[in-house]
Amino acid sequence: MNVVAFEDGSFRVGERGEAFLLGVLTDGFRLVDVSVSLVEVDGFDATGRLLDMAEAWKGRFSLVMLSSLAYAGFNVVDPEEVCRRLGTPVIVVLPRKPRRRAVERALKRHFSDWERRLKVLGKVGEPAELRLPGGRVYVSAFGLTAGEALEAVRRLTVFGGRPEPLRMADLLVKGLGLWKGVRGL
Repeated sequence: MNVVAFEDGSFRVGERGEAFLLGVLTDGFRLVDVSVSLVEVDGFDATGRLLDMAEAWKGRFSLVMLSSLAYAGFNVVDPEEVCRRLGTPVIVVLPRKPRRRAVERALKRHFSDWERRLKVLGKVGEPAELRLPGGRVYVSAFGLTAGEALEAVRRLTVFGGRPEPLRMADLLVKGLGLWKGVRGL
């Protein structure tokens, strides 16, 4: 199964700036390619940046995996738009069950466009819980059934609590963040 998975890099909470958005193209459990972009912390450019990276690999993958809908703070990715524009199913794999009321309060407190952001985040709906060897995850699917999404996550998880494509993206973006810190960028 060829998958594109995305993860964001670290940033300082409360500070404006940019964070890395890293995408990996995998063929099964093998890393094929990596793409990196910058997204504005708490901005609204993550969907566009993610689509730009994925479109460069168009035709080479059959599934998009997201570790969240909120990257670089509350820079939200619209999973329906990603699914529609790429013509590819999207699976969102969350490590924790969404706390909708807490998210809504935070958005109202910090963003004048909170309703727009909340609308995108609400597209996840009620995720399906899946027990993996390393713990529980919460899965939402766009462009495929919940059962197909759960099976894909199971097949792509060797051990631990995350599918390998997301784990690869996370490890690489953390390494990129360490390099950034060492280089003083």
